[in-house]
Order: sequence, then structure tokens, then C-alpha cells
Amino acid sequence: MLTAGAVVNGLFGDELAERGSGLAIRLTFRTSSGHELPLDRDGLREALPDAGAAVCVLVHGLMSSESVWRFGPDGLTYGDLLAEEHGVTPVYVRYNTGRHISTNGRDLAARLQQLVRAWPVRVREINLIGHSMGGLVIRSACHYGRHTATVTDRLRRRGPWPRRVRRVVLLGVPNHGAGLEAIANLTSAALWSVPVPPTRLIGAGLDRRSEGIKDLRWGAVLDEDWVERDPGATRRPDLHPVRIPGRARFLAVAGSLVTQRDADRLLGDALVTAASAHGRLGDDAPGLIPDAEVRICAGINHIALACRPEVYDMVAGWWDAPIAGR
Repeated sequence: MLTAGAVVNGLFGDELAERGSGLAIRLTFRTSSGHELPLDRDGLREALPDAGAAVCVLVHGLMSSESVWRFGPDGLTYGDLLAEEHGVTPVYVRYNTGRHISTNGRDLAARLQQLVRAWPVRVREINLIGHSMGGLVIRSACHYGRHTATVTDRLRRRGPWPRRVRRVVLLGVPNHGAGLEAIANLTSAALWSVPVPPTRLIGAGLDRRSEGIKDLRWGAVLDEDWVERDPGATRRPDLHPVRIPGRARFLAVAGSLVTQRDADRLLGDALVTAASAHGRLGDDAPGLIPDAEVRICAGINHIALACRPEVYDMVAGWWDAPIAGR
């Protein structure tokens, strides 16, 4: 279930952060139950006594929190299942989705370096799973993370964390943006779902778009994509190239409400089309993520991509496929 705090941050989080409001959500790492993880070794060892060398970081989307990953009567998450079946240690990111995607990307990049530094055992690999806006934040963090290692990190042969990224899963990620009408519909649905009287929020929310929502419309993940540009422009901007981890495999999953190909181009999962999720504007256009494997989950809407058994089965089946050149 969406929380009022997550929805308010999605709508007004940029303004809340600028004012230094206590309502603004800080970017933190969490357990699946929502407990904040400390970024010191002793604290992490106590919070995660079974922490292993393979870390899996899950990043939610617009107006969400780590609870979006739970499904089934036991409230399991993809991270829980991957821990059981593939030996990873999952951590979940909670962040203010109203801020610029690139701002969150920079923050996540810095925090991931701190996490690697404080992890109870030496981190061998990092795996990243992003839903919707969360996938854009991941792509942004991978770009900015190349410069996060300190002199001490380099002396200890730790290096920047993107060198350890081995798998990136993008679930319903609007790599080429999402239509404004679809975003407005998602916003309306989110507002009606929170457990507070939503009447006043609905009018304010649909009339105002946070910086995060503006970025989501075009898939903007770098500072250069919005600095000195009109964020309300109606023409698609030329986005800057984004660096990706060189040793990582990518899986891009799109949801689909229909099975007909032409209809899917228009509808997708009700927010993101398959072309945008797969990082391609056309069949012959170069992809944003070279060599990414692409899949479509028929009959799955946008939100459900984060919490359905059949989506997990698709991810798990891909997870241990041979990695070329390894």
C-alpha cells in the first residue's frame, strides 16, 4: 500500500527538501520490513548478521517505498526470494521521489560507496533492481558512481562501486520517458489510494508537477538533461549519454496490458510502453543499453511489475544465465 508520506514527497518533495522540511524523505537503505540500516560496519553486522559478499539493491519508483516489493500472503519480496535461491543479501532504498532523478542518482552513488566501505565482508558483486523511476535513479547512480571512491578506497583496492556491478534489472523503467497523461492518471490513482482524505491533495497534485515527475516524463537522468532547460517544454529534449558499468548484464522488462504488438506500442503497462522500457524509440533505433536482454510480461500492469510471482520467475531464470567473457 502507498503511504501518505511517499505520495506527498512524490508531489512536493523537491520543495520540501529545498525548505529543509522534516517531511522530506532522506535517501536511506532499509530492510524489507522498513528498518533503516546504519552505514557503519558494526551496525551493519548487527542488523545483517548473515550478510554475504553478493549485495542486491532494490530501488522503488515514484510515490512508493520499499513496501511496493511485497507480495503474496507472506509478504515476500524479490529480494527475499533471491536471497534464498541465489545467495544475495538484499537491501532496499527509500528516497524522495519528488527531487530531480539526477540528484537522487548522485546521492545513491555516494551512499552505495559508503555501504561497500562499511559492509561486514568484502563485497564481491553488486546487483541492482529498479522499478519505474527507480531504474532511472539506478542508471544515474551508475554514471555518477565512477567518481565516488576516495583515496583511502583506492589504496585499499576498493575502487568505485560500479566496477562490482554484475546485474541490473529494469522493471517498467521509462528509459525514454512516460506520457504526461499516463503520469497524471498514475498520480490520481496514488492520491486516492492513501489512507487519508485525498480531496485537497488531488487538486494540488494534478496542478503541480515535482522536478522528479518532470524528469520522469522524458527519462532525464543527468544534471545536463535539465540544467538551463525549460522543464515544462513539450518537445522531447536531446538527452545526454549515460555511462553504464562495463561488466554488468542488463535485463529490461516491460509490462503489457494487451498482447497485440501495435496496441502495446501505445498502451504498454498503462504508464510505460515496451519501447521506452526496452530503451528503444524504434525497431531500428540504437538502444540506450547495448546488449540488454528484453522481455515482456503480458497481462501485467505497471505497479504489478514490482510484486508478481511470474515477474520474479522471469528475473530468476535470467539471473544465473552464463555471463559472456566471465
